[in-house]
Amino acid sequence: MRLTVKRGLQESTMEFHRDILLWDALAEMGYVLGRPCGGRGVCGRCEVIANGEPVRTCVTYLEEDMVIEELPLSEEMEVMTEGKAVVPSGDVTVKNGYGLAVDIGTTTIAAYLYKFPEGEPVRTSCCVNPQVRYGADVVTRMEYALNGGAGDLQSCLQKKIDELTGDFKIDKYVITGNTTMLHLLMGKSLKGMACAPYMPESLFGKWYGKRYLPPCISAFIGADITCAVLASGMLEKKTVLLVDIGTNGEMVLYKDGKLICCSAAAGPAFEGAEISQGMCAERGAINRVYWEDNGTRYTTIGGAMPRGICGSGLVDAIAVMLEEGTLDDTGYLEEPYEIGDSKVFITPEDVRQLQLAKAAIRAGLETLLQEAGCSYEELECFYIAGGFGSYIDKVSAAKIGLIPGKLLDKACVIGNAAGAGASMILQSQSCLEHAEQIAKRAEILQLADSTYFAEKYVECMMFECE
Repeated sequence: MRLTVKRGLQESTMEFHRDILLWDALAEMGYVLGRPCGGRGVCGRCEVIANGEPVRTCVTYLEEDMVIEELPLSEEMEVMTEGKAVVPSGDVTVKNGYGLAVDIGTTTIAAYLYKFPEGEPVRTSCCVNPQVRYGADVVTRMEYALNGGAGDLQSCLQKKIDELTGDFKIDKYVITGNTTMLHLLMGKSLKGMACAPYMPESLFGKWYGKRYLPPCISAFIGADITCAVLASGMLEKKTVLLVDIGTNGEMVLYKDGKLICCSAAAGPAFEGAEISQGMCAERGAINRVYWEDNGTRYTTIGGAMPRGICGSGLVDAIAVMLEEGTLDDTGYLEEPYEIGDSKVFITPEDVRQLQLAKAAIRAGLETLLQEAGCSYEELECFYIAGGFGSYIDKVSAAKIGLIPGKLLDKACVIGNAAGAGASMILQSQSCLEHAEQIAKRAEILQLADSTYFAEKYVECMMFECE
């Protein structure tokens, strides 16, 4: 069978003499499409126009000659790279040359290049995590790895880090990320993390040649959280709450000298996956929705024509729908809701997916506070970290019950705290030692064993959970 791809005035053709998925055939031709659903054919992100008909390449086999005339746009993602890094002077880990701090997120990768001994930032780079083509979330990628795809996941990640390094000769790397990402990077087995009692092969916190991987706290509380705690400076205060909102919501409470952590599986809705017209924070994604002049207004990334909606836009849209009465507190939506004149719709199932995600995060926060005997009033600060948390509107998040409304005045967005923490470790031996102490002293709250969490989860499905 022959596959022909037309893009503008360019045309390329390849012959295949075996049964092959259209997605794999395109990949062999150099066109790697995103498939956040992991190849289950449900998200529509890999859809192309083949022989005049729309087809989803991850579930369609090349069974006849095909001509593809339309491919999805390339992924230009809006990525949060800013984060506050305060570094003690005089104890740098790199004496001369260049060092690179890397934060491997589930969806994005951020890299920070420094020149030593000055410790001067040279450049910041960011990109989509290339593993998204194999699945939007950690669980999907874990399944792919355990079914023989671990090498693919490792090699594409390593290749991307090499690209971010560019022509610079790097003397030391500090690479942070969640526990799964670090296992995939280092080629370690994920079998122990696939089922209870969830025992990872390594929690890292050691040097691998030129690479230092900060310590993870548990299978589902990674080195990214260790770095975020370090960068936030929260241990210098009395009572502080930190949350990284994403596919896996990770939360840390510091109170009276105790550091308690937990994680809640929220699913990929905040990343735009498993939403009917959802997408990552790419050009054309609706990223803000608001009510103005008796109508629903929106903005898109890059000011482009709307192609879909990302997580921050989804949170805003639900808040607007609640405000105007289109959606009730139970999440009941009578029919799909169009966002202004965008031709982008929110469906009842989309609302349900967001309810599941926000209930997990909010119930986790409430359980963590209850376990520590901590009230909203006692908290000095409420830190919101991570890429998604940096772009959501805090007021909208409170309206839908994702974060407590009583903490709005204490909420502080701290950007990519994981990347900032990795940069601190790269620049300071004492920061490296501090990160290791953070991981050692952290106590883990298992939400799966908590009846309080189970009760709160059901309660927080409602759009009012104050």
